[in-house]
Amino acid sequence: NPVVIYSKSWCPYCSKVKGLFKKLGVKVVVVELDELVEEADVQAALKRMTGQSTVPNVFIGGKHVGGCDDTHRLHSQGKLIPMLQGAKA
Repeated sequence: NPVVIYSKSWCPYCSKVKGLFKKLGVKVVVVELDELVEEADVQAALKRMTGQSTVPNVFIGGKHVGGCDDTHRLHSQGKLIPMLQGAKA
């Protein structure tokens, strides 16, 4: 899937970013880290890859775009929709 969100089920920022994609009608793959046996390993790998230790971790077209604020900023700047279109989301 072109859009992947690494999330935790209890996280309000994760809910907010998932809500944005739902509002935009974009299908996403959500990986709820707190529901994985290997949660700590996946979280550590994400930190190594992105430098970000918090969730949500949003990827569009395989590119890390950041967290909730970053994603909403892209949307308010008019950059999110073109990114999604470029990723065929």
